[in-house]
Amino acid sequence: MSLSRLSDWINLKKNSRKLVIPALGILILILSLQFGNSFRTPTPEKNSPIYQPLTEIPATAQKVTVGVYAQNIYELNASSNTYYLDFYLWLRWKGKIDPVTNLEFMNGVEDWGRIIEPAYEEPKKLKDGSFYQIMRVESRFREPFEFSRYPLDEQRLGVTIENAVYPLTELVYIADTKESGYAADLTVPGWKIRNSEIKTLFHQYPSNFGDLDEGKNNWIYSTVRFEMNISRPLSFFTWKLLLPLFVVLFSSWGSLLLYPIYVDSRIILPVTALLTIVFLQQSYSDALPDVGYLVLVDKIYALVYVLIIAGILETIITADWAKSEHPESILRVKKLDQLFLATNIVILAGGVTLILLL
Repeated sequence: MSLSRLSDWINLKKNSRKLVIPALGILILILSLQFGNSFRTPTPEKNSPIYQPLTEIPATAQKVTVGVYAQNIYELNASSNTYYLDFYLWLRWKGKIDPVTNLEFMNGVEDWGRIIEPAYEEPKKLKDGSFYQIMRVESRFREPFEFSRYPLDEQRLGVTIENAVYPLTELVYIADTKESGYAADLTVPGWKIRNSEIKTLFHQYPSNFGDLDEGKNNWIYSTVRFEMNISRPLSFFTWKLLLPLFVVLFSSWGSLLLYPIYVDSRIILPVTALLTIVFLQQSYSDALPDVGYLVLVDKIYALVYVLIIAGILETIITADWAKSEHPESILRVKKLDQLFLATNIVILAGGVTLILLL
């Protein structure tokens, strides 16, 4: 090995120590994401203009207590916004109207495949004179998923129940908040169950559906909504999406530690990293439906694209300086590399933090 080559190798080894600071910075950021729940911004409450909380019960309405107990959730499909829900549904009431016969699942799909198994052939009469029926329901349901915070998104899975015949003035559902819930062993693969709730709502239709004999107020119906709030584990974002991205970005920064005269190697590293990131982004995009907006991880990838392209441009600009192999030009390139690397680290840390918090 010639003396000049040996000198270059020694300089490269000394410069490699500079990797410690960016490595520690990335490690701290990853650990902060893993253990700092403050980085998660909850999905805002959805205020539906169609379903509104019921605050006053009409005196003429028959009251029906409704409860839901979820047993299983499976085949959650983000592309079609659908899932299968297996649950127990019970109704308890006093009055002449049988609320079981006209149940309608407003967010149900594939009604032909729905399974409803009542426990009693006829409603059971309780000691207090009320009637009771419980049934097991298994069906496919749909919810409009929101992916703007993917992969830190939270979704709501549930069922919306309404009576197809009797309006609010004749029949009102009252949610059984005390007994409703979900099984302790219920799991959704790839998701964490946060909580569940059941709400009493009303649904007002802006149409009389062509029935001229009915007044406008008769098209307001009582509704019960049971939903489970789920979120993705933070580790999915940290270790499966963010860590590979940072490893590739870190490898592209390695070009800044090469001796300036190795122009080809200094350009190849960030270009290879750029192509790798394109494939990484495609791998997670395949698991999402076509949405007309950028999700959270897309914004992080966009930031990384900018940093890598800036690195390529910096290498191209300094290539002319290093061609002369003049000591002053080499020193100038090294100083610019150090400043550029430090700036990249600050932009990455600050940019990712802002994206997560906003």
